[in-house]
Amino acid sequence: MQTEAFFTDIRAVLLREIGLAKHSIHVAVAWFTDHTLFAALLARQRAGVPVVLCLTRDEKAINFQPGGLPFAELEASGGRVFVVEDRLMHHKFCILDGRDVLTGSYNWTNKAAHRNEENLVFTTGDPELARHFLREFARLTGQPDAPAADPAVQRVLKRLAVIQSLLTLHETEDLPKHLDRLEAEPLADPRLTAVLAALRTHRYAEATDLLQAFVAAHAQVRVWEDPHLAALHLEIRLLEAELLALEAERAEATRLLTAFELWHQRELGELLQEVLALRRDVASHQRHTSAYAESEYQRADQRYQQQAHDREQAQAVAAHTFALDADGRALLKKLYREAAQLCHPDRVADTQKAAATEAFQQVLSAYQRQDVAGLQAQLLYLRRGLFTTATTTLSSVEVLRARRDTLASKHAALLHELTSLRASEAFALAQADEADQQTYLLANRNALLAERDRLRVQLEQLTSVVTR
Repeated sequence: MQTEAFFTDIRAVLLREIGLAKHSIHVAVAWFTDHTLFAALLARQRAGVPVVLCLTRDEKAINFQPGGLPFAELEASGGRVFVVEDRLMHHKFCILDGRDVLTGSYNWTNKAAHRNEENLVFTTGDPELARHFLREFARLTGQPDAPAADPAVQRVLKRLAVIQSLLTLHETEDLPKHLDRLEAEPLADPRLTAVLAALRTHRYAEATDLLQAFVAAHAQVRVWEDPHLAALHLEIRLLEAELLALEAERAEATRLLTAFELWHQRELGELLQEVLALRRDVASHQRHTSAYAESEYQRADQRYQQQAHDREQAQAVAAHTFALDADGRALLKKLYREAAQLCHPDRVADTQKAAATEAFQQVLSAYQRQDVAGLQAQLLYLRRGLFTTATTTLSSVEVLRARRDTLASKHAALLHELTSLRASEAFALAQADEADQQTYLLANRNALLAERDRLRVQLEQLTSVVTR
């Protein structure tokens, strides 16, 4: 499983993932007016991938204006379009192949593509999360979700168990007859369709994953004390996924800023410290002339001491930071995401938060130092299943609501922090290309050299006055 957050080029991400869908596409989106995205869905439907839409019809009928999207063409090609009219269906999510989920603030409109500030969270390889969204989709569209007690479901589960055994034994000669009988079952479930398609085309590894996801969806019987529990669990899962994605964004932004600070201190640190020392010495000669001059000296000395400390710290960090190429940084990000999911303190039970916090700090430290080997070792340790996800032990609506509200507050604070980081001049320079960075370096070096020469002259004049 992997989760990523996108804040730009969202339509390109949607087009890419729609084009990669092989078995099914479910889209629930409040407003849908983007012709490019619709054309991509229509193309997948015509290629044999079932597409199902759920849309809102509000008082303005935005989705159904004259000259709008030709939903009838999708239905004529075999797709299905459901419309929610009695309430505002405000969702924005898409489930691909019963395994991958795209969700966020993004409505599928031209305005969202070109004018709005939007976000999209993409979780891949998580059938459990996808199942929650498929259940919500079924509720919105009035499609019954087949209960485990349904005789057809029981027959399908038993036959799938036989198929799993045949695959384990590498005995595939009898598979066709079992597939024929499965197709004859009166069970309209796109997840089962995906399993059959994978088996028919001998994609056995993929079929095994899809089969296990189907069995998990229908074989697990859950008793909910309150109908709000499922919705709250889903909200918490989404917030946890978004928080992890934002944490990854913040970690990368911080890593870039740290790298920029190391570069800045390496290139200009010594010269800057020399200039600050001269400013302090000039202020020292002037400190007795007035109270203002004394405060100027104190500020100059404080800035010099701070720069000396920052330079020393940068040298210490640089000594323990590994150099990586583009492939190494890509691997580093992948390792960090998986490790963070396994030990993030916001995701674990309260009794494990202290240990998880320590483990997460070690993961974050390895990421900041670009220590791929160290991060790999930590990930192997975390894969032992040391921490329990908090929501697996929660069954009270009040407790779940409190957890959701806590996560929502952290999400807002983290998003604000990340926005501030990205808006800083240092972050812009950290992301700039080499030519822009060299231009910045040359301009600042020349300015510091001119300031150093001016201060040297001023200090010499002040010293000569004192000695006369």
